[in-house]
Amino acid sequence: MPISPRLVPFGAIVVVWCAISYHANAQIQFVEVGDQRGIEPFAMAAWLGGGAAVADFDNDGDIDIFVPNAAGVPDQLYRNLGTGQFEEIAGLVGLASIDRSRLALWFDYDADGLLDLAVATDCCCQDNDSCDNLTPLRLFHQIDDGQFVDVTVAAGLVEDATFVFNMHRGGICAGDINRDGFPELLVTTWHGRASLFLNNTDGTFTDIGISSGVGVESASHWQPMMHDFDGDGWVDIYIAIDFAANRLWVNQHDNTFVDIASQAGLDNAMNDMGMSLGDYDNDGDLDIYITNRYSLPQNFWNVLLRNDSTSGQLSFTDVAPAAGVENGYWGWGTTFMDADNDGLLDIAETNGYFSNPVDPSKFFLNVGGDPVTFADVSTEVGFDDTNWGSALMAFDSDRDGDLDMLEVTAQGGPLRLLENQPAGPGPANNYLVVRPRMLGPNHRGLGAIIRAQVGATTQMRLITAGTSFMGQEPAEAFFGVGQATTVDTLIVEWPDGSRTQINGVPTNQAITLTHGLDGDHDADLDVDLDDYARFLDCRTVPGGGLAALCAPFDGDSDGDVDAADFAAFQRFFTGPTGAAQMPAPVSRRASVPNGL
Repeated sequence: MPISPRLVPFGAIVVVWCAISYHANAQIQFVEVGDQRGIEPFAMAAWLGGGAAVADFDNDGDIDIFVPNAAGVPDQLYRNLGTGQFEEIAGLVGLASIDRSRLALWFDYDADGLLDLAVATDCCCQDNDSCDNLTPLRLFHQIDDGQFVDVTVAAGLVEDATFVFNMHRGGICAGDINRDGFPELLVTTWHGRASLFLNNTDGTFTDIGISSGVGVESASHWQPMMHDFDGDGWVDIYIAIDFAANRLWVNQHDNTFVDIASQAGLDNAMNDMGMSLGDYDNDGDLDIYITNRYSLPQNFWNVLLRNDSTSGQLSFTDVAPAAGVENGYWGWGTTFMDADNDGLLDIAETNGYFSNPVDPSKFFLNVGGDPVTFADVSTEVGFDDTNWGSALMAFDSDRDGDLDMLEVTAQGGPLRLLENQPAGPGPANNYLVVRPRMLGPNHRGLGAIIRAQVGATTQMRLITAGTSFMGQEPAEAFFGVGQATTVDTLIVEWPDGSRTQINGVPTNQAITLTHGLDGDHDADLDVDLDDYARFLDCRTVPGGGLAALCAPFDGDSDGDVDAADFAAFQRFFTGPTGAAQMPAPVSRRASVPNGL
């Protein structure tokens, strides 16, 4: 697929434009293509499920896949070749462990711009011999040549093996809880406690699970997610819990947390397992979908928690039955995704259990309305398999402008790569992909919120690490925009509290926004002759007007790219080989609608 790069600066923002020619179709069909694309058989660790971690680990713009495997079977790393094909390379880069792996997460723990990998194991349901020399957590550091080195002991990412003996891992996520830019790591356990590893910023971690409050209780923790739920600028933690009420741990700004789930309407007490965050009704705040075991005699169902928060008061309401998304059988992994690029988030969910061997996966199409409702079109779109599903992630695996899915299945099932293919003569719908990146420790922009306005509708996306059920989706925002050829306004609310707005962004593009350095147009951390040449391409005379893609060069918004704009650029110009200077960090806090 040919890609033509265009590189555009915007003040302290680097905008990388990649034109992609494909248009997604409004009528969708999911087709399993894993075996054609290089996805091999795998072996999940026994019992209630396992995960996969999806991210661009090698920074080449394509999304790669890491798959944990059972004891004695090497873990798998699928490098995306950029053509829709994958190559399994775990053994080549040092990630082919044969320990009993359950789940994993990509995150840049040491702020070097390269994604590292945390892998969690457990001993659930095995004989004692299988737990010999158990390493509950492993941390693999990616070095400059693309190899990975086990740094678990040096990093202090160590748990007592007896802690996870006969326990089942529940989920994993990462986020910056103390606003220093370095990500913390949270690992939960089903029938156990949660471990919250504080990043000491020197390559080491300290488990503050108990002192923080998050890991005090032993419970059946499943998937956690990190997000600033109350909009105070500090990351909170929401955890789905089986057999008991969910917990919303609100950040107290001192590495401690207080549970306010009951006050917020988030203390659902069914068999909560997987979750996804998304603004399904496009009202400017994030809603939550949580999977459960569907059992009406016991009043259990998947819940859709609509965000009804007002300023200063978190409030969520379960609207799943009214919206038509309550029946997901015995649910596990789930994701909000705009599969048909119409600007409305749909819901995909997978399921299964020993006693429910024929539960079909579910796809709920968002049909809009006020209030919003969904239609069960699982059979029509080809997502109705009866495998026991576990993790489920949405991402554009082949960069063709629509979202595909990766479904991890349990009990000997396949690793399913489901390609989103046009079906029928429906009109082409457009899209925009936004990859927010930051200079400094939080390079992937974890916690950033991106808003895309087209006409009277504004969509929002959250950049996370850890979602679904033991899963991870890439750190990018995918927007379907219907027939629009331009996004009127694109806004990034950065984790440091600053805010960037770009107007008139052409659709059918993948763009990278790098926040933190004036003039670094190609995001190579130097303001050099390459950047200078690109700047000259967009110069205008006073009153000359701007080409559409040159508008972000106009730092003073006077309608010209002129001497005043060059003066700002020149402050950071280093010549052919110099190192760019770093600007002072921005500390102002952006306001967010409805406290989110």
